[in-house]
Amino acid sequence: MSKVRKIILIAGIVIGLINLCVIFPTEYAKSSYITDFVLTYICLAISVFFVLYGFTGRKFLKYLLFMFVSAIIGAVCWFFIFYGDLWQKLLMVWVGIPTGLLTALLFFPLRYYLFYRNSMLPIEKDKKRMSYLKQAILYFILLFVVSILFFYGGDWIDAI
Repeated sequence: MSKVRKIILIAGIVIGLINLCVIFPTEYAKSSYITDFVLTYICLAISVFFVLYGFTGRKFLKYLLFMFVSAIIGAVCWFFIFYGDLWQKLLMVWVGIPTGLLTALLFFPLRYYLFYRNSMLPIEKDKKRMSYLKQAILYFILLFVVSILFFYGGDWIDAI
């Protein structure tokens, strides 16, 4: 990891901590609705981008594209779950996109830990295909779990 990426990674972590400890509590004290947390969302996005770039380096755009595609997949899944319902478009945007983004952010470290942590040698073609299948299964399981948590909101413990 280069020195510049380390600095960007540390800056992203510091921005995230400032957001968590200073900005969010001050906006929480003044807000009535979730849409009042404008500065919190902006700082969170900046922090996530800095940390993602710090970890991925020159593959940053590929990971950003995967997050974008994951947001679309999450929105489409929520669209088909509530197909025909009047509020489907609102649910697709309001819940589907954050579900996809959170799934992608959870998928990145799990994918590395489960599939690439100990692989120093090149992988054979057959094993590579099986690895892609396992990664796709992991992604959709994560999407399902995150969607269930978003669907039940804070009352998911009572539903069990």
